[in-house]
Amino acid sequence: MPMLEIVVARKEPLTTDQKRAFAREAVEIFHRVLGTPPGRLRLAFYELRPEESLDLLTAESSEDTHRH
Repeated sequence: MPMLEIVVARKEPLTTDQKRAFAREAVEIFHRVLGTPPGRLRLAFYELRPEESLDLLTAESSEDTHRH
């Protein structure tokens, strides 16, 4: 049984409609490409806050600009 994990790092969480649309497309792609029968794909969304991702490390903070 295939498992698809989606990790999203953004300020606003995904809406239920966005997750449903993604899931519909993923089911179709897995069926078309791998022959996965409907109902067999497992899908998990993991949402990170921007400060839990590379965004925090690459964004300049006011503290960084004072050091330059």
